[in-house]
Amino acid sequence: MEDRRLQGWSAAAGILGPLLLGAYFGAPALAAWPYAGASPDALVAYARSHAILFYAGGWLQATGALLSIAFFVALTHLSGRRDELAAVAVYVGGATLLAVVLVEAALLEAVPMAAANGDRITVATTFALSNGVFARIFPLAPAPLVFAGIGFALRGTNLLPGPLVTAALVIAALFVVSGIAAIFGTAGLVLAIVMSIVEAIWILASGVTLAARAWR
Repeated sequence: MEDRRLQGWSAAAGILGPLLLGAYFGAPALAAWPYAGASPDALVAYARSHAILFYAGGWLQATGALLSIAFFVALTHLSGRRDELAAVAVYVGGATLLAVVLVEAALLEAVPMAAANGDRITVATTFALSNGVFARIFPLAPAPLVFAGIGFALRGTNLLPGPLVTAALVIAALFVVSGIAAIFGTAGLVLAIVMSIVEAIWILASGVTLAARAWR
């Protein structure tokens, strides 16, 4: 009964987390988000008129990431392998990923605060750091660790279907490739962004699957 309850809460986190992240990534497309290289004056004007968008974006990103990582941790616990090396990879990768996300969220929310004070330099700097830098960092270590860890932790269990478990290991490998490729050019950065979408889809699909198995 306890495991069944944990499966239900875990599934809820696995579903809600990627939905919040989807809202975070999708909102700028509907709000005329400034392009890379926009002038400091343009960024200040935009941040002053869209302050709520920045604050909400930081909340969506941090909360969505926290719920997604909680989902990975719960899956590891349910797998019965929480004392093995795979579990350590999930815990370390999850903690590292959340730290990176919180840094970016802090930089994002610093933009309207600096804009309100007329600090053009800080606005330009924090905006640049919160747009594009994260996509180059999280594939280097946090994401591969989390997905490799959960892939190995779930092998031989019946928590998720075999194809989803295998997909987790493939995603981990592709994250490594995209992280290295992003060092050398834009194509790698694009692949890293695509992988972030694939990551969210995997979490959502796994959350829905776990929910169906917990509540049937």
